[in-house]
Amino acid sequence: MSLKKASAATTTNKTNGGSSKKKKTAAAAPPKQTNNTGLSIFVAIIAFFALGVLSPPSLHAVRHVATIQQLDVSSSSSAVDDDVKEAQSSESLASLSTNNNKLRLPPHTPCSSANLANYIHDTPVPGLHIVCIDSLLNDNAESNPALRFAFFQNAIKPKLYQRKKLTASEATNNSGGSDDVGSIDWNQVKQLMVKELKLTPEGPRQQPWAVFTPLGERIVGENDDVIISNEQQSSSFSWKNDRRSKNTIKSNAQIVQELASSGMVLVFQGGNWRWPGVREGFQRTVELSPRLDFTNENTDSTASVAAATNKRNITIETLSMTPLVVSIKGFLTDPECDHIASKAEPNMKYSGVSLKDVDKGKAASNWRTSQSAFLHSNNDPILTAIDHRTASLTRLPKAHQEILQVLRYGTSEKYDAHHDYFDPKDYKSDPNTLNLIENGKKNRFATVFWYLTTVKEGGETIFPRYRNKPLPRGYAYSDCNHGLKVKPQKGKVIIFYSLDARGQMDPLSLHGACPVIGEDDVKWAANKWIWSGPMGFTADD
Repeated sequence: MSLKKASAATTTNKTNGGSSKKKKTAAAAPPKQTNNTGLSIFVAIIAFFALGVLSPPSLHAVRHVATIQQLDVSSSSSAVDDDVKEAQSSESLASLSTNNNKLRLPPHTPCSSANLANYIHDTPVPGLHIVCIDSLLNDNAESNPALRFAFFQNAIKPKLYQRKKLTASEATNNSGGSDDVGSIDWNQVKQLMVKELKLTPEGPRQQPWAVFTPLGERIVGENDDVIISNEQQSSSFSWKNDRRSKNTIKSNAQIVQELASSGMVLVFQGGNWRWPGVREGFQRTVELSPRLDFTNENTDSTASVAAATNKRNITIETLSMTPLVVSIKGFLTDPECDHIASKAEPNMKYSGVSLKDVDKGKAASNWRTSQSAFLHSNNDPILTAIDHRTASLTRLPKAHQEILQVLRYGTSEKYDAHHDYFDPKDYKSDPNTLNLIENGKKNRFATVFWYLTTVKEGGETIFPRYRNKPLPRGYAYSDCNHGLKVKPQKGKVIIFYSLDARGQMDPLSLHGACPVIGEDDVKWAANKWIWSGPMGFTADD
């Protein structure tokens, strides 16, 4: 599938005084990988629980990019702060797009104080970095083009701003003598980022780091393939990667010009986009696109399909920084919620879990009493559109997504606190799980959790380690009295991240589903597990 550039997104910055409370349900058992024909032969990698801590289910992914954060992209001036402002020439920016009309460059986001406020955090976020890039216009026609960099390591303001400058003369001219910033060597830029941000190279349990626009559009990764000229690549501004690889193929000139055009970029050590939380109560408005390929027009004419495939604005609110939990309003419509529940209902069965080594032989009902079913999106235009919308929301390709899991909790049914990631040390006697996670190189990265009904009493999603608090002495994993609670409301979605910005397992992502209390209440929910790498459970169509 050709993944085209996502629409620009607009971010509205709000802080509601105080923390907002929200809930989320625990992960269910996953189906096994399916082939490219869409017929799934899946064996449950069932969620597990040791000492009350369980692991997540199935896999799926979508390569995304279609969102609009509300940023000031109208100005051609760039500033690192109020006391460090410097004009960036509009002529220099214009040359980026006119010198090579084959390139579609990301919109320019100057590092103004207003724009930085959407990304600078109150406390450090290890693994998330902000870089401001100025394209310098030289008065001397014989001077080489240059870029100037300012670094915000761990997404906080430094006490002193240190700027670094690179010119084309300091590197091999990789763009055939071009006189714009595209002639600067990407390897020189990469080395500078590694040094200033202390980036860790890809390793046996470390995904390669990657650079994104402020809108979550991936520009380049640590080990992406770089070619000499733009003529050797497609002119579309999109990822070109095979099913198992995240590597992009771009020319040196395109990579550097995209960086310069973006102005502000975010670097994630873990290699995947996470919505920057900023602080509890922070809000941003984002436009989601229904599909990744924006040239394909939907031919279905039914009202439900039309509703599913329309672009929509959603509001993302930070509920918790530790663990990172965000709430999304406007993601699903009521008819979409009803469609998912009604389609899954005939196949609902009592849920299983993936057992850790220490829990082999135990019944899943020790921890989990809900019912669940897995829904494939094949031949269902509504579910397919929601898959693409999920990719747009998470900024990750559909190939990273697992198959949709639908959940039903009746009165008193629950799921004890657990993690959705697979810790390799807990599966030493399970070669299938170790193969699945490549001994820890890949893992469940995020959980997108959908509430399909409103529950009057109980049924909350609970995060016991909210605000980095330790578990109380004698803590029972069925306890629903301590932590952040998210109440189920029809159409609401939350995302919580099992891996941090470095790509490491986050023990604070412990979560559970509290029992439904009302006698006539039924909690319907669904979730997508998003992996740190493409898994092949869901095809990039």
